[in-house]
Amino acid sequence: MDLLTLNSLPEELHNTIVRHDLSKGETLFRQGDPASSFFVVETGRIKLVRYIGDDKVVTFQAVEPGNSLGEIALFSHTYPCSAVAEVASQAIAYPKEPLLSAIRANPDFAEDFIAMLVQKIQDLKLRIELRDIRAAHERLLRYLDYLAQSNAQNIISFDRPLKEIATDLGLTPETLSRALARLEREGKIARTRLQITLQKSSAA
Repeated sequence: MDLLTLNSLPEELHNTIVRHDLSKGETLFRQGDPASSFFVVETGRIKLVRYIGDDKVVTFQAVEPGNSLGEIALFSHTYPCSAVAEVASQAIAYPKEPLLSAIRANPDFAEDFIAMLVQKIQDLKLRIELRDIRAAHERLLRYLDYLAQSNAQNIISFDRPLKEIATDLGLTPETLSRALARLEREGKIARTRLQITLQKSSAA
């Protein structure tokens, strides 16, 4: 299912979607807002964050083009976190009620939608597993291996600052840099400024 391609959607959704253009730092929805829509990132990158108390912010993940956010809108009254554009971005909004109606009325669409949610759960499972890996270089290697498998190739391109990737992995930027250097020294990766290649023995 491609939620970015209008022709792949049930016809009743065609006239309900809304596009949101976001500047860097602009908020798509806020923690506690009424959960009214499900979103798919079309361009750019949007991070999900949760504010705890007055001064602590927890970053859940950065959502890339083609991926969804706000799934909780289908089953909850409010958003449990905020969505903030890391760079200039565009997101497609699917209003809650029309989307639920389309799911109920179209078994094939419902099956595809469930498959997408299962993939999201798998991604979340990986993030939890990564946090349980204590050694930074092992955590990073597992993350790179996952990205390589997702892209069906051993070359991984990054368009995000390393400090943001470090945050995703629960590491400091300094620790991430040391982990990268170690993996490169051990021959498990080769890297340029924007790309990392997993060596065959590591990606197997």
